[in-house]
Amino acid sequence: MSSSFDFHYKNAVLQSGGSTLICGIVNVTPDSFSDGGKWFDPEKALEHAKELVAQGAGMLDIGGESTRPGSTPVPAEEEIKRVVPVIRALKESLDVPISIDTWKADVAQAAIEAGVDIINDITGLLGDPHMAEVVSQSDVGIIAMFNPVIARPHHAGSKIFPSFGGEGVFTTEELDHFTRLPIQDVMTAYFNKVLALTDEFGIDRQRIMLDPGIGFGLTKRENLLLIRDLSKIHGMGFPIFLGVSRKRFVVNLMTEAGFNLDPETEDGFRNRDEGSAALSVIAAIKGVEVIRVHDIHHHKIGTIIGDAVRMADEIDNIDFAAYQNK
Repeated sequence: MSSSFDFHYKNAVLQSGGSTLICGIVNVTPDSFSDGGKWFDPEKALEHAKELVAQGAGMLDIGGESTRPGSTPVPAEEEIKRVVPVIRALKESLDVPISIDTWKADVAQAAIEAGVDIINDITGLLGDPHMAEVVSQSDVGIIAMFNPVIARPHHAGSKIFPSFGGEGVFTTEELDHFTRLPIQDVMTAYFNKVLALTDEFGIDRQRIMLDPGIGFGLTKRENLLLIRDLSKIHGMGFPIFLGVSRKRFVVNLMTEAGFNLDPETEDGFRNRDEGSAALSVIAAIKGVEVIRVHDIHHHKIGTIIGDAVRMADEIDNIDFAAYQNK
């Protein structure tokens, strides 16, 4: 099945319109908000990655720097030391696309040389002035995220995050204008800036996937509005990459509803994943191409059900026994 939302990277194509692809998270960090330190050792990271693929992940996203609120920025040299050995090991051991979660051009370059397939940039190439050039000189795919922290640096929700660069990308007038716009319109304006940059550097738009930036300096209402209106990204002509796994606003919603969300308890940790998986059902129904998650099991169930609803007209022709092993 092929559509205008197909995503091209290297010599491969991720086709849109079929089953939702699950991207498993491998954080090679000591301080990520959900699993910091668990996979900091390269051998443990490789073992974890293999487990994720065995459970049903069709893609892996490797991160060497936590971007949670209050986290400490990591020098590019340290980030490279963390991720490159893992990328090389994964490329030797697994046959799934590998992305690197970084906004730094030097890290992206090192990851490309190590064999990575996709650059997942949480600034949408706007954080590091050299990132667009690095991407343009390769054939990797690019996931460009809308970063509200860059678009609204003076917003209360932005101030708790570390700096993601991007100084001077938007004029003072533009930043002031963003404070008065609905968040969906801020996202569109941000992506238009990203696309102007990628066009300038000759990056084929078929190599671009867009991420609405859930959880980055947004209010609860704004997170929900962006999820509700995900179709705006398809309306721009691009596939969607969505990360909602264990986000703070999900935790807050479920806590308000009276659920135990204490990560130190088994019930609390499970409830976080089940709440996140509910959003995966919505994402699959809306035709999101890729969801980025920590826990494969719950999200696999969610995407199977969501995809079944979206593809209801074809349901009798879908082999779910094979589908479940993708």
